[in-house]
Amino acid sequence: MKKYSRREFLEFSFAIAAGTALLPLSGCGSSSEYKGVLEVPEGGYPLIDVAGSHYEIGRRIGAAMKESITGYFEYSEEYTNSIEYLEGVGKEIIGSMFSHARAAFPHLVEELEGMAKSLEIPLMNLFAFNCRSEIKILKEPPGCSTIALKNGDRVILVHNEDGNDLNIGRMFLAMVTPPSGMTFLAFVYPGLLPGNGPGLNLNGIVETTNYIQPRRVADGIPRYFISRAILEAESLEEAVSLATMKDRAFPFHHNLVSLGEGRLLSVETAAYPEQKHDILEIEGFYVHTNHFLHPAMVGGGETGERPYDVPYISSTTRMEVLTRAVENGGEPSDVKGIIELLSLHEGRPYSPCRHPEGDVHGSTLGTAVFQSPEKSMVLFHGNPCSRLRRKYEI
Repeated sequence: MKKYSRREFLEFSFAIAAGTALLPLSGCGSSSEYKGVLEVPEGGYPLIDVAGSHYEIGRRIGAAMKESITGYFEYSEEYTNSIEYLEGVGKEIIGSMFSHARAAFPHLVEELEGMAKSLEIPLMNLFAFNCRSEIKILKEPPGCSTIALKNGDRVILVHNEDGNDLNIGRMFLAMVTPPSGMTFLAFVYPGLLPGNGPGLNLNGIVETTNYIQPRRVADGIPRYFISRAILEAESLEEAVSLATMKDRAFPFHHNLVSLGEGRLLSVETAAYPEQKHDILEIEGFYVHTNHFLHPAMVGGGETGERPYDVPYISSTTRMEVLTRAVENGGEPSDVKGIIELLSLHEGRPYSPCRHPEGDVHGSTLGTAVFQSPEKSMVLFHGNPCSRLRRKYEI
């Protein structure tokens, strides 16, 4: 496992941001047609506490958050398109992905089954929505920005969780105790398995993820099942093993931390054209957005092509803004300095701190802060510039 220095990572990140082709984003319709957006609750997002069998966990999450989830589904083109795809040309593809998910993680399929029961919708409808990335229905690729510091045994990881603004006011936190006994805390999207948003577990294993735009999708395990499984990892090594398991359907970037050991890993995984991955143990200062940065994953050779991902304007703009801010103002030395970087509005509407503008509906839904050796998460509810934050301990 290669250790990547601060200077190497920054230099390489900036070169990619400055020199790669951009994938333009399409809007989700005019702002006059766009409805259903809420506000962050005055006291922050709700926290629910659930335990039991995997089926019971899903059922209780669905029951507790039914209004938020069904409200999201009512307005979401992603959900509507998922069902249309399932009932049309995608029936066989989704069926195959379901078989892969059930073979690898039957207990997580049970969680979805319990949630579907509470939501009073067919299991396959909910499963299809949990394959929304794989079936390429996102009109506007989401994006998240991650900044970390690693100095000796000290690790600070701060992550802006970005998504469609329909999620505003419908996100929630879940403290989950599954049959394994590995209690975890996660920031959860309505209708999705926990794991796509930031989370940590009883053993101090932290996961945050960065969406990667692929060229093609493979027939395999949907990405949300893998990120959910990592939340129960007993060790950093097990988390890596899950992140890099074979038969993945979609690329992903995982920020994985062991708070007790003071270790931070950047894990980039691809699904097509091959099941490739690369792991870097980070030292010093670190930034990641939503395109591959590891030299082993960028490829190119003489042609300059990127075989595993397609960088897009939101990701490259945020990387440029953050890299330039560090070059001009120096590296932050604490959480406050990192939050200031992730609160920047330069480059709007693709700034690190994202706010919806016009036909661009990307928004920072929350900002999670983790510091070794504490087994806790500080969550800024909504944009980090709002400064509404709460601390949660396992």
